[in-house]
Amino acid sequence: MGSSLMALAWIVLFWRMPIEWWGGQVAITSNLRWVATLVMATVTVGVLVMLHSYDPWVTVGYLGLWLVIAMVDATERIIPNRLVVLSLGWSFATYPWTHFFAASSVACGLGLGLLLLLVHITTRGGLGMGDVKYSVALGVALGWPEGLLALVAGIWAAGLYALVLILARKAKRQDSIPLGPFLVFGGLLGLLGAIGR
Repeated sequence: MGSSLMALAWIVLFWRMPIEWWGGQVAITSNLRWVATLVMATVTVGVLVMLHSYDPWVTVGYLGLWLVIAMVDATERIIPNRLVVLSLGWSFATYPWTHFFAASSVACGLGLGLLLLLVHITTRGGLGMGDVKYSVALGVALGWPEGLLALVAGIWAAGLYALVLILARKAKRQDSIPLGPFLVFGGLLGLLGAIGR
């Protein structure tokens, strides 16, 4: 019941909250809001069906926040710090922080962040710092190995999307695409993996 109410609250926020509050400047289109609404509803139902011992409202909380991150990055090409901090705060506020869990989750987050920081440095900013910070939040939220799964799945999805755009002559090899929505996609797969444990 709590997860369903949280999902409804997020859907209302998708449609009613001004984008400026989330850190954006451009109005999010209704198409993006519909996509977020459908994903929210579908994954919430999936969470309730797959749930074993995990609290579904925690997962739905991540889902709504990460969909906002995907929408903002898709329109603005930026992941605002406030959204990364909210994701980290949700992790620290809701997870059962045993010594082992804390060590493995924080280590996973720092490892993913370091990996993408190296990519950011070697590409001279081709990969944004927002993606680096968000990867830390993903790692802390999902832990090992789901955090790594999320990163790999997100990068693969972004690569396939870029390849399709190039083959369709909609983009050139030197063009860039926002990585955030694809990291969110990977994060959703990671959440489903964490639920199934």
